[in-house]
Amino acid sequence: MIRVAQILGKMNGGGAEQVVMNYYRAIDREQVQFDFYLFKGSKYVPVEEIKSLGGRLFVLPTLKHPIKYVRALSRLLSENNYRIMHCHLSTLSFLPLLAGKQAGIPVRILHNHSTSGGAREWLRNFAKMLFKPLAKIHATDYFACSQYASRWIYGSRATADLSEDDHPISKHRRVRIMPNAIDTRKYSFSAKNRAEIRKELHIPANAFVLGHIGRFCPQKNQGFLVDIFREVLRQDKNAVLVMVGDGPDKELVQARAIAGGVSSRVIFTGQRSDAEKLYSAFDCFLLPSNYEGLPVVGVEAQCAGLPCLFSNRVTPEVKLLGTSQLLALGSPHDWACAVLCCKNIRDKNAPAILSQKGFDIFAAADQLKNYYLKKSENC
Repeated sequence: MIRVAQILGKMNGGGAEQVVMNYYRAIDREQVQFDFYLFKGSKYVPVEEIKSLGGRLFVLPTLKHPIKYVRALSRLLSENNYRIMHCHLSTLSFLPLLAGKQAGIPVRILHNHSTSGGAREWLRNFAKMLFKPLAKIHATDYFACSQYASRWIYGSRATADLSEDDHPISKHRRVRIMPNAIDTRKYSFSAKNRAEIRKELHIPANAFVLGHIGRFCPQKNQGFLVDIFREVLRQDKNAVLVMVGDGPDKELVQARAIAGGVSSRVIFTGQRSDAEKLYSAFDCFLLPSNYEGLPVVGVEAQCAGLPCLFSNRVTPEVKLLGTSQLLALGSPHDWACAVLCCKNIRDKNAPAILSQKGFDIFAAADQLKNYYLKKSENC
């Protein structure tokens, strides 16, 4: 059995850590175990679950103290004698990868989950562009969640699935596309869950429910979502918007709902751990993000058969069902018209379709396990 050091930032309910946990739950843990390296201040850490599955957790200083972070991580990696580390910090991965090189770890994976964009995040975007060339320096293997995320950080480098072998005459390392796979059985539509969640949230059975799950931050663009809903409500008085999550922009979005006169029809649930039930209660899912890699919530929502509306700043690879669309971030009215066309078109064959397209977590986790084992044997 080998242990892989999974290098994360803060576990605050974001997509990258959710992807890692999905793979951890499904992987053969008698052959591969995960250790989690997290920033101090993480709010949503499944400590008991990780420990029960055989994993370990290590808390590190944040990157506000880069020298302290690298020294602490290098020491822990050396003490635990890993052969593989898997970094999920996008362009900031150059720091943990440097620590891994100092610790003598032979297989150092850089995994990109995102891109960049959004006017309110100019400083973050500048930092990403500044550190992008550095991120690859100390990596031995390149991963991405989608072709779009791969091109953003690695350029036009060739890609391959996890199960494909390296070509013997290839001069350049290929990027491995590791899908944001899910348990398709867990996220299938359930009439029982639909009734249960609607009762809990006091939503009438005949209401048309728009759903959104995401961290409240500029990337997710929830203010625009409120504007869309205001347009929807003008044409359908039975519409309800359910927004799930937490984050720094939550109060701003709540204020926008009040200012728009729609707050009585908007439900803010806060952070929840039962997304699989919530999707069944929705009738349409919206994600008007300013940028994404390949959002795992988009995969989950489609698995529940929901028609989904994504911004065209999300990779087209997220469109897994014919009922899903990509729209420009222009007019809220145009989005509202598309939303109203989503009534009564849930696709009950969605789990099978997603499995065929490689998004079943058990098949994907088996490929990742084999990749780790092969790399471990060869180093």
